Amino acid sequence: MKPPKVSIIIPFVGLDKHVEECIKGCLGMDFKDFEMLLLPDHPISGKFEKSRAFHTGHVKPSVKRNLGISKSRGKYVAFIDSDAYPRKDWLTNALKHLKGDVGAVGGPNMLPPDAGTMEKAGDDVLSSPVGAGSFSSRYREGKTKAVGELPACNLLVRKDLMEKIGKFDTSLLTAEDSKVCFQIRQEGKKILYARDVVVYHHRRKLFLPHLRQMWRYGRDKAVLIKKGFLSSAKPIYFAPSMLVLFLLLGFITSVWPWEVTGLKWIYAYLSALYLLAALVASVAASPRRFLLVFPGMVLTHITYGISFLYGLLK
Repeated sequence: MKPPKVSIIIPFVGLDKHVEECIKGCLGMDFKDFEMLLLPDHPISGKFEKSRAFHTGHVKPSVKRNLGISKSRGKYVAFIDSDAYPRKDWLTNALKHLKGDVGAVGGPNMLPPDAGTMEKAGDDVLSSPVGAGSFSSRYREGKTKAVGELPACNLLVRKDLMEKIGKFDTSLLTAEDSKVCFQIRQEGKKILYARDVVVYHHRRKLFLPHLRQMWRYGRDKAVLIKKGFLSSAKPIYFAPSMLVLFLLLGFITSVWPWEVTGLKWIYAYLSALYLLAALVASVAASPRRFLLVFPGMVLTHITYGISFLYGLLK
């Protein structure tokens, strides 16, 4: 039997409406030369076309993905999250870009059209350049270009390259995809963000689910820096932590018993400038939801900043 060209790897806890939506989306693509590796915690009832299932127990997504790679039969492995589903031309377009010195390709993970209000508000934060900086292009259709890293909710890589770099780091809960991208670049390959390689990805709702995710992101990015994988880390990784330190030091000086000429005014002016920028960005992102987006954006920066410092110091 001829092996499939692409193996789609889908880690998840158990079957739910999002997983079924993901599987249905994969089966509805215009590209048909693929298999799906389904990786639930426990055995699932029922069978799906073009799929093989391997239950893993309750383990990290990185462990599931590594098992999927080892069980895959395709020349390429395609990673997608279980709460995402592909556009019909996802693999057709991805394979078109994956040639020459391109080691991995991904693209936008867009908000599904049927998302609820709190999910849309979370997306407004992440897709705003003020909310997520240069990473905001992951959540909207940006310009096709080489980038430093891409998330594993939308990523296609040659299987032999994944095996060469040692697959995913199973010590990480998140940011394992960032490490993989840096290792691919160390092999002299490019990471390509392609605007036509699209999946639709559900967001964590504001406020607590979204902020928990931001905490994990900040903590694990810091761990990668400590391990030396982000030696050329962008300033954006540190920006939220700089904001947290600024707010903390500003608060200390504001209650300091000795007056430092002009310091309190500088703190007040810069704080007001930041809040104004966040407010304007929130209104620009969504005039209807800005009362949710504005505090969500500020809390995202503070949560990520504190967790990043925690990851550096722990």
